[in-house]
Amino acid sequence: MARGEFYGYYLGWAGPARRAYAAGLALELPSGYSRADCVVVCGMGGSGAAGDYLAALSAAYGGLPVYVVKSAEPPRWVRGCLVYAVSFSGNTRETLNCASRAYRLGGYVVAVTTGGRLAAWARRVGVPVAVVEEAPAPRAGWPQLFYTLLGSLKAAGLIQVPGGHVEESIQLLGERERAEAEARELAEWLQGSRGSLVVLAPEPYYPVAVRTRSELAENAKLTADAAQVPEAGHNMLEAWARSGDTRILLLDPGEEPWSTLLHQAAGLARPASLHVARLRGGSMLSRMVWGTWLAGLASVRYALDAGLDPEPVKTIKAFRRVVEETTGWDALD
Repeated sequence: MARGEFYGYYLGWAGPARRAYAAGLALELPSGYSRADCVVVCGMGGSGAAGDYLAALSAAYGGLPVYVVKSAEPPRWVRGCLVYAVSFSGNTRETLNCASRAYRLGGYVVAVTTGGRLAAWARRVGVPVAVVEEAPAPRAGWPQLFYTLLGSLKAAGLIQVPGGHVEESIQLLGERERAEAEARELAEWLQGSRGSLVVLAPEPYYPVAVRTRSELAENAKLTADAAQVPEAGHNMLEAWARSGDTRILLLDPGEEPWSTLLHQAAGLARPASLHVARLRGGSMLSRMVWGTWLAGLASVRYALDAGLDPEPVKTIKAFRRVVEETTGWDALD
C-alpha cells in the first residue's frame, strides 16, 4: 500500500466503525453467554487495546468488570466469564493459547478476528466467531475490533454505554477536516520539540495515552511514555521537574476536575515543551475515540513528513518469530 493510502485509511475510520458496531449488535451469542459474571479480553497490541477501552468504559458507565490479558495465559478464575479472544490476523500465538486455555477452563469464548487459525479453531470447537473487516495493518483496524466488541456487549446487556453516545462517537469520525488540522499541528510539534516525550492523560482516559504511545512507536517510530493524573503526581512529577528536558503531550478531555489537574501537573513539571490535544465530544466514549483517531493520524503524518514509511514493523515481526521459536503458545485443542 502506498504511504498516502495508509494515511487515507485512518482518515476513513467512520465507515469501518459503523459497520463493526452493527455487526457486533447482530452477533448471536449462545444463551448461556449472557449469564457471564465478568468479561476477559485476550489480545496483544491493538487487539488488547480494545479491551483497555472497554474496561475504562464499563467502569465509568456501568457493566460487567473487564479484565485484559496481554499474554498467553487467562486467569484461573475465567470459568463463567465471557472471553473475547481478539487477534486481527487470527494467528497471534499468545491469543491462540489464551483462547484455548480459557475454553478448557470453562470460559464462554468468542473469537474476534479476520480469520486465520483462531477462526478455524473456533469453528472447530463450536464457539462464536465475529469476522471483522480487513485493514492495511492490525493497528489501523482498531475501529473494527473495538466497535465489534462494544456492539456485542451492548446487545447482550453487559455494558451500559448509551446508544446516543455510540452514535456521537461514530459521527465524530466524520469530522475529517478538523481531525486533519489537529493531527498536522501535533505532528509539527513532535518534529519541532526536543526531549523525552510523555503522553499525559486523566485516569479514566489512560487507555488513550497508552494507545497514543503505541501509535507513535509503530507508525512514527518514536519512543514515548504514557502517564496518568493523579498517579503521576505522586511519583513521576518529581523526576520531570528535575530533568528539565521532558516534553508533554497533554490529552485534555475538557471536563473538571481533570482539566485543572492536568494543566497544574504539567506546570509543576516545568516541561521543555507542552502541546495540548483536546479530546473532543460530548461523552467519555466520544472523547476517547477522538483521541485515538488523532493519535493515529498524527503518528502517520509525522512519519510521512519525516520521509518514513509508517506501515512496516520489521522488528515486531522478528520478535514474533522469537515467540514462535521459544514458546509453546499455540497449543490449540
